[in-house]
Order: sequence, then C-alpha cells, then structure tokens
Amino acid sequence: MNKKLAVIFTLIGCMIILSFTGCSNDKKTEKKEVSVESKGMEKDNSQEKDSGEMDKEKDKMPKEMDKKMSEGMDKKMPKGMGEGKMPSMGGAVVTVSEGEGYPVTITDMYGNEVTLEKKPEKIAAISGTFLGLLYDLGGKSICTSETGGGAPVDPKDIEGLPVIGKVYKPDIEKIVALQPELVIAQFGLQNGVIPVLEQSKIKALALHMRTYEDVIDNIRAIGRIINEPNKAEEVIADMEKEKKALVDKVPEESKKVVILYATSKDVSVKLPKSIAGNVADILKLENIAAGCAPEGMGGETTPFSMEYIIEKDPDVILVTSMLSSDEDAKKVISEKLGKDPVWKELRAVKEGNIVYLPQKYFLYNAGCDFVDAIEYMAKGVYPEVFGGLDE
Repeated sequence: MNKKLAVIFTLIGCMIILSFTGCSNDKKTEKKEVSVESKGMEKDNSQEKDSGEMDKEKDKMPKEMDKKMSEGMDKKMPKGMGEGKMPSMGGAVVTVSEGEGYPVTITDMYGNEVTLEKKPEKIAAISGTFLGLLYDLGGKSICTSETGGGAPVDPKDIEGLPVIGKVYKPDIEKIVALQPELVIAQFGLQNGVIPVLEQSKIKALALHMRTYEDVIDNIRAIGRIINEPNKAEEVIADMEKEKKALVDKVPEESKKVVILYATSKDVSVKLPKSIAGNVADILKLENIAAGCAPEGMGGETTPFSMEYIIEKDPDVILVTSMLSSDEDAKKVISEKLGKDPVWKELRAVKEGNIVYLPQKYFLYNAGCDFVDAIEYMAKGVYPEVFGGLDE
C-alpha cells in the first residue's frame, strides 16, 4: 500500500510541475530567457521611476503602518475564494444595485458591499486611474496621490488638492484627517488601506480597471455614485460607437503579435489579460503568448524566450514599459535585445515592425479614453488601413 501511495504522490507531483510550465519549445535546446519579477496586476505607478522603486519605498515605510496594512491584506482576501466570487484577474466583478438615485449599493472587487444613502460630497480618489474617471464623469476628489506623466487626469483639475503620498504608499493618516465620505482605491495595489479605513468608519471601495469591459463597469459604478448615470451612459454609448467603427475596419486576416514589457531591469511578455493584451484581442490580433502560464497567480506576464518568439515568428512586435518615459523603453530594448544577432534576424525586426506603445494608454488605464488606445494599436499594426502613427 505504501508503494502505491508513493507512486500516486509522485504522479501528482509531476502533474503539478507540468501545470506550471509556461511557453516552451519541444526541442531540447536551451532557451534564452530574461527572468522577471511577477508584476501581478497592472500598476498605477504614478511618479515611479523604475520597477524597483516600490520595493525601496516599502522598506522606508514605518513598521507600524506596514504591519497594519499587511494584516489588513491578510484579513481582507476577496470573498468566495473557490466559490465563484473570486474576481478574475482579466475581468471585473464590480456590481451596482438596480434602480435610480439613492440608496445605491456597490459591490467591489473584494466582494464588499458599500451602501450610500445619499450623494457623497467628499470623495477621495487615491489612485490616478480612478481620479481621471471621476473627473471625466463630472465628479471631484478632495485629494490626490502623486501623479506622473501619463496619468489619465488633467493637472488643472487637481491643482491645489492635498497630496496623500505615492499611489503605492498612501498616507492613511492624511486620508483619515480629510474625513472623506467615500474612498475609491485601486484593487491590488492599495488593498491594505481598505481595512484600516474601515476601522476609522470610512467607507471604501476597492475597484479594478484593466480591460475595456472593466472600464464600462466602472463608468457605470462611478456614474451611480455621483448621481450622473445619464452622463455615464452617454460616455459608454460614444465609446461603443467609436470602438465598433475601428473593429469594423480590421482586416479579416489577422496578424501575429508579441507584446514585450520592458522595465529598467528586465524584459518579459504580456499575456491577453493585460491592457495591451486586451486591446490586441479587441483588434482580433493573434497574441503568441496566449495560453502561456503567467508568472505567479493572477500575473499578466510570462518569461521572455527568444527561442519561442523565433518559432512563432510574429508579424509585429509591440512594446509596453514601466520606466521614466516612453523613450527609455527604446533604450532598454536596444540595450537588452538590440545587440543580439538572433534578435536582428527576426522578420519583424528586419522589416521595422516594432511599435512602442505609450504609457498613457498601456501602463495606466486610459478609462474614458480607452478607445484611443485601441486606435493607437490599430494604427501601429495596420497602418495601411488606419493610417500611420505619424499621420
């Protein structure tokens, strides 16, 4: 019996190992990989100079606050894990109660229900992504996190507002001192602030916005929160019309793409669940990384493999980045890949089909301007149909 159990456990172990294997080539040749740290969810990384800054800043965080936030994250795992309510990393589960006016109940990405008896006059949007969405729909925030180039908000809108710190290290005491009626935080990046705010009797929503569908869900949710449902539906209708006009022009024969993700340290590949991956899906492009295993649970990147890219031979190479500027992405690709003779022989490289995607659309979620991201990629991949990026 013990031998049978040993065989069974050995087989189970092999199956587990195989299930975590990413994209690979059947040939027994060594893969050239650039390992990357799992980025998890798309970051709203305002004022972030490189991918290591979050870790550096976290080390400086007061131990007591770090402890509170860590405890909060442990206690406030999303409800229903394994029960059908765990939010998909590729789609939102934000819901809004039916009807008009108030009270209105919003269910956030945690599965928490927040009921507003009346229109909140003091809303604190502590993520640049949702700050932009709030103002686009006619709302206002009583504070802002530090926002850098690319954040989807007009600097004039937030001029003079109290700053509550970096988006990934908000100052809880400053937020509490402002006494907001509602805090809108970014799920994943700011999870730890939610339980701390709840302890202070402050209502808070953890919202998430990566895909086009996420944007639509969040426009409706915020529209109800600020009592602008009609404005929200008008924005959605315009977006749907513009999106359809673009998609209708997409050629029947799709192109193959690979979406590289450059940081100051590494290069990895974006999966369909990322912003760029979602836009590629909308444009019916074939993402060669589709089906590859993510780096870490809920991750949206997979390790870079030159061998795999050569095998799949993409028509276009798309590049996203998390650096100080879009120009730095070109430098990273040039330094890390440009000198490799194998890279130079890729058909897309030889034909000059490399498109650098701007951070304002593909690192930050553009929210109400999401269709602009679709149009940008469409022009980059199909210039013969949509016109070139310089036109």
